[in-house]
Amino acid sequence: MSDLSPFELRSAEHLRLVLETSHIGIWELDLKSGLAVRNRTHDKIFGYDGSLEEWSYDQFLSHVAEKDRLRVDSLQKAAIREKREWSFDCQITTNDDQKRWIRASGRPLLDDAGHVTTLIGHVLDITETKNNEAMLQLITEELKHRVRNTLGIINSMIMLTATTTNSTSEFAEMLKGRVGALARTQDLIMGTASSAMIPSAILEAEFAAFQTCEGQIRISVDSEAPLPAMASKGLALVTHELLTNAIKYGALSVPDGRIGVAIDLQDGATVITWTERGGPAPQGERRQGFGSMLIADALAGEGTVEQVFAPEGLMCRITITAG
Repeated sequence: MSDLSPFELRSAEHLRLVLETSHIGIWELDLKSGLAVRNRTHDKIFGYDGSLEEWSYDQFLSHVAEKDRLRVDSLQKAAIREKREWSFDCQITTNDDQKRWIRASGRPLLDDAGHVTTLIGHVLDITETKNNEAMLQLITEELKHRVRNTLGIINSMIMLTATTTNSTSEFAEMLKGRVGALARTQDLIMGTASSAMIPSAILEAEFAAFQTCEGQIRISVDSEAPLPAMASKGLALVTHELLTNAIKYGALSVPDGRIGVAIDLQDGATVITWTERGGPAPQGERRQGFGSMLIADALAGEGTVEQVFAPEGLMCRITITAG
């Protein structure tokens, strides 16, 4: 190639630079003897500290994972038979017993009679790339799962809210608040730190949306641990409904009302106790409204919610078993 002619005198140096900086293993296999010459990087990819005295095609196949061995061997034999280039990805077990991924390519060289006498090629360790691909696939599947679940929650909220409101404006206001609770929790879930999904962080995010109640709510934490995504969303919805009901009917409907929230780990479960004091005694509308229905069902299989409507105020025990 004319564009490479300026480099011909130093081609060996350029080749060495490319191979060493790109961590490429190269090999040349003599078909008659079955032995191959390689560079040090090649042997290192297969888990050897130094260069081996000999390397054969059979030795290479012994490193290839059993599930890939027949495919890899068939590809090479077909390339020799058809006198063409070939490439493949496969898993290997290295000399030090590690599971790795490689990408290899080869080309047959012909003698004057047109017979294949030698194979040349290179090999790359692509384990990190494969791991990244697997992680991306896992994240994609998890995102699809979360989106389906979130849409299911929103659909249920729309249907149930519609049955318990008397006007379009009331429907819009109630639905806006409930979707907002989901959105705030989603922001926490998408954060990089696992501490964003601890119960106290979820509660504080909800309380921050009700700034008029500042000073009337106190959180105490004995011990806590991060929650999975669905449990986090369920807790956000429960908290939002408890707050909304407290503002309408309970401790937050009067200036002297107070709410205490205690968080603790008990027998591997997260237990959150919500206690209202100083407000009016719970009335029928608080016991039977959609908010109470949602509170009871929001955690679904992630835990349970028990409400006790005592004369001195609501006591709600939230037990989250998922985690």
